[in-house]
Amino acid sequence: MDIRTIRCAKSQSQLVVHTDAGCVATSWQVRGQEMLALPVALAEFLKSQKTGGIPLLYPYANRLRADHFTAAGKAVDLSCDANLKRDANGFPMHGLLIRWPNWVVTQLAPDGLQASIAWGDHAPLFAAYPFAHTLRVRWKLGQSKNETANQIADQIKHPPTNPNTDEPALASTLTVTTIIEADKGQDVPVSFGWHPYLLLQDRANTKLQLPARRAIALEQNGLPISNATPAPWLPTCAQSAVAPLDDLFELDMRGSSGAELGNAAESPRGSLEKSAPSTAPKNAQALAEKSAPTAAIIAPHQRVEMKFLNGYSYMQIYSPNGANFVCFEPMTASISALCDNAAVVKSGDTFSAAFELRVA
Repeated sequence: MDIRTIRCAKSQSQLVVHTDAGCVATSWQVRGQEMLALPVALAEFLKSQKTGGIPLLYPYANRLRADHFTAAGKAVDLSCDANLKRDANGFPMHGLLIRWPNWVVTQLAPDGLQASIAWGDHAPLFAAYPFAHTLRVRWKLGQSKNETANQIADQIKHPPTNPNTDEPALASTLTVTTIIEADKGQDVPVSFGWHPYLLLQDRANTKLQLPARRAIALEQNGLPISNATPAPWLPTCAQSAVAPLDDLFELDMRGSSGAELGNAAESPRGSLEKSAPSTAPKNAQALAEKSAPTAAIIAPHQRVEMKFLNGYSYMQIYSPNGANFVCFEPMTASISALCDNAAVVKSGDTFSAAFELRVA
């Protein structure tokens, strides 16, 4: 087994990644407390196709409406993958990498890890998804100023649990960056996502903060209704965590600084711009991160945030009835986008998307 653990002493956190089992993060501990949920015991989990912890859903998030389709001008036939994960209705589900073992892994630092796949070098992957490219994933632990507590309380009109107690000065962070390099002379579709299972310690007394958004109408089978009238935009709000959830939302990026980070104006039929090294001042970057769409678990003694830093314009929220977790799933495109004209990275360009988990 190839198990990598990265640690950050300053934030008192550590992350465990099983790089030979789909590069799934199975444990994230912050100040000695586990933040992730697994559906079964670890040994059984690693032998299954179940999702838990923080799995990558690639090259597509959620489900597709068909095995056969055309994307970026190429015919795709997923049915050639004998181990293709499917949902209860038989639709392809959660991508091709849930337990993929052949990643090239680099320990960037004690608090950082990178894993990559040269897609065209692996015949099973290329047969099912015929787009040669390089995929990279980077995990980074750290800490940042906890400046958003009062802002969140004001936005959702929910006062702090104990206003007489000072908020921690620093928050522990986990930043996950996913990079598609169209470096093999081919255009590459973009339709991936992540599925973090965040623990709910006290569901009955917990609220969920949802960012500004609009609902995407779904069929009973979980696929989008193509001719549905667009729903109205909804403001940031908080709601009880008690009710079950399984909903898809488009994030509202209109006029926010998040648009500058690449979350807005990405047409499903358009191409993604070539990414460039950031030259923005640190204060500008910090402002952009602060204004990024944010979902959160607001518990009596803790707040856990999911910040959609760049590249993600959709969010699936998933929390079954009575479950001890909630999933705020960052997605670059809507459900079944690969079958419905997903955006592409043009040959020679690079696409990058990042989200940040924060524990305060």
